[in-house]
Amino acid sequence: MRDVIIYTDGSCHGNPGPGGYAAVVIDGGRKREISGGDWDTTNNRMELTAVIVGLQSLEAPSNVTIISDSQYVVRGISCMQDGAFRKMSHRASRKNADLWEKILRYSLVHKLSAMWVKAHAGNAMNHRCDALANMEASTTESEAPQRTQVFTALLLDRTCMDLEISNKYRIPLMTVSKYRAQFFEHLRKHEKGDTGNGR
Repeated sequence: MRDVIIYTDGSCHGNPGPGGYAAVVIDGGRKREISGGDWDTTNNRMELTAVIVGLQSLEAPSNVTIISDSQYVVRGISCMQDGAFRKMSHRASRKNADLWEKILRYSLVHKLSAMWVKAHAGNAMNHRCDALANMEASTTESEAPQRTQVFTALLLDRTCMDLEISNKYRIPLMTVSKYRAQFFEHLRKHEKGDTGNGR
């Protein structure tokens, strides 16, 4: 298996509130950046989402080192070597169990390890992740009026097409598509009784 390094970070304005996540994946000689946001989340959920999107981007089983300034992430991944983690991840009381379960599934494909770095201490890739995650959180925060328009349209008619919403409210099509996906994801969690906002 090849060696891969994934730097990750998450940000949240309000906690809970609008948040962002970022991963910088270094795979051989290639480096790629992945980032995104969510309108109703927590810092820990964004930290975990950054890990998940980084792992999702890998094309083959790899030796993966996750580098994060989150002790929450590093300790959780490190204890995956212990069989007790699976029992913990299935407990109804475990916060963010849905995201930890995804990481646990990736640990069956990749060999995972985690390393902690101090935030804002000169690590260039950590700084880059921090900047991307905060940018995504700020963008999500600033898009509140557009998000409200998209959600209102979908509440009135869940079959409403993205292009129709985009044209009606003069919202970029990509923004409409992003918030449509988040609308239905949050709706699914609500119907299951899983708010998903454990910290």
